[in-house]
Amino acid sequence: MVTETVSQFVQPKIAVSIPESMIHGRIVTTKVVGVSFEDRQETIARLQMGDRVWLEMQMDNPFDCNAIKVSRSNGEQIGYLNRYLAKNIAPYLEAYDKPIRGKVSLLIGSSFDEFSLGVVISFKIPKMSNSRRANQIREFNDWND
Repeated sequence: MVTETVSQFVQPKIAVSIPESMIHGRIVTTKVVGVSFEDRQETIARLQMGDRVWLEMQMDNPFDCNAIKVSRSNGEQIGYLNRYLAKNIAPYLEAYDKPIRGKVSLLIGSSFDEFSLGVVISFKIPKMSNSRRANQIREFNDWND
């Protein structure tokens, strides 16, 4: 599998590089990771383009305190956002304090010849209050230095 890194812009003057993700303003398009665990391939096989997905923080995740779980509307888990993207947008989701919705933008892979299925989703980062935003921008700049 070929992995591409694309330059994106979270703020007009802040360029970041997050694997398999594209950020334009507050709109994020990214590949979901962890799709081959816990029967998630079966869940993905039932997805269709445009299906609604939900993103929520999973702070009790033993592997990543910034983990953001991606699930179908019925609660079936699809996977996670990659850890680099999750680290950057976790403060926005924490401030928003409820799951955010997204949609399936692209279904990739094949169930033939043992290729795994994958999902690309799009979602909008929620706005945060001005004081919280100033702190987040400061933290984001520190992370990119």
